Amino acid sequence: MRIRSKTLALAAALALPLLPLAAAAQADAAANWPTKPVTLVVPFPPGGTSDVVGRQLAVQLGEAMGGTFIIDNKAGAATAIGASFVARAPKDGHTLLLSAGSTFTTTPHLIDKLPYKLEDFAPVAAVATVPFAFVVKKDFPAKTVAEYVAYAKANPGKINNATNGQGSMVHLLGELIATGLDVKMTQVHYKGAAPATMDMIGGIVDSNVEALTSALPNVNAGKYRAIAVLSADRQPLMPEVPTFKELGYPSIVGETWYAVFAPAGTPKPVIDKLNAALRKVTTSKRFADAMHKIGNEAKASTPAELIEVTQQQSQKWGELITRLNIKAE
Repeated sequence: MRIRSKTLALAAALALPLLPLAAAAQADAAANWPTKPVTLVVPFPPGGTSDVVGRQLAVQLGEAMGGTFIIDNKAGAATAIGASFVARAPKDGHTLLLSAGSTFTTTPHLIDKLPYKLEDFAPVAAVATVPFAFVVKKDFPAKTVAEYVAYAKANPGKINNATNGQGSMVHLLGELIATGLDVKMTQVHYKGAAPATMDMIGGIVDSNVEALTSALPNVNAGKYRAIAVLSADRQPLMPEVPTFKELGYPSIVGETWYAVFAPAGTPKPVIDKLNAALRKVTTSKRFADAMHKIGNEAKASTPAELIEVTQQQSQKWGELITRLNIKAE
């Protein structure tokens, strides 16, 4: 036993000088990073809002850091294809994920046996949020949330509320509104936002939750009306539309967001350097203006703040999904 103790003590003593060397190596890696093009994986098809956010980041990060950032669209399986690819990538900061909020907050509660988990990633920074508006068809009897509640209670289950598909964020936000207002809605699931919007314009469905960028042109054109927004504060693009929170429904606050994650095990100095660059980009007027054009709000955060909001949102949506027994299509 005494020999074994001496051996362990000697091994520990020999390992001590290696700790500063490892820290120095990580610092050197961060100082030189990036040493080759950085791939930012966008787990959605080209052309959508997510793609626009990713390409704005790639251009502005490249300029800020004097490197090359490349977009790689890996769409499918509710972002699982792109996320699992990054989870298995080298832990050197040269492969990153632009996650949607759903990647870590709703999808894990809807899909069994995902090929990734939150612990496979190192949080870097939030970059943008996506606010939503609650809209009703143009000839709907209610013009305010109070009138909507009164109508719904007088006609339980008769309101048809459109969603982008069962288990989608829009579906969950619709259920959040129904439970928060304590009313019954019939959720009508479409295969995507476009057909849901067309039926809203046609007056076939009564209400819908839409991303602000999608709702704004049709609201401005009088094709349907926005009666509340789901963000914590009023939105500059719809300043006259109240929040549910200010109307007395503090639980009806919901948005999705975009954030950058790296594979778990990526050296902390690299994460810190990337976070600093992202904060510089996302707090710039140039990035804020680019986000406003697509209805998003620029956002900055520390890695700690990002993991905290991710865990909070995962708990919130997980509880709703379990309580209502919501399944993915």
